[in-house]
Amino acid sequence: MIECENCGTMYDESLDHCPECLCSVHETNDDGEDCGGIYEPISVWIKDKGRPEIICRCQFCGALKTELIDHDDNPITIMSVATKPLANPPFPIERLQELTDLMGGQGDMGGYYK
Repeated sequence: MIECENCGTMYDESLDHCPECLCSVHETNDDGEDCGGIYEPISVWIKDKGRPEIICRCQFCGALKTELIDHDDNPITIMSVATKPLANPPFPIERLQELTDLMGGQGDMGGYYK
């Protein structure tokens, strides 16, 4: 058993991340140097009709990685991470039409966000 450096939960060392908070330790960076930052969950995705994965970002260096969601993972934490972008979008919602136009999107928002 190991203790999660983020939340203190004890979990099996065979797991890639803490099943309670979904965090893990970033051991080494791409250069092979020690990092020691905490990978925090920032989103959830399903890649190519496969199993759902957690997208994690290192709080120290900003590195990204994905982890498969495990059957022992806390479903409330998973849902919280998955819905976070909906509750706090990474762009100003009142400028959605403008951003859509800038990215070459098609369609009209019907004046909802103007």
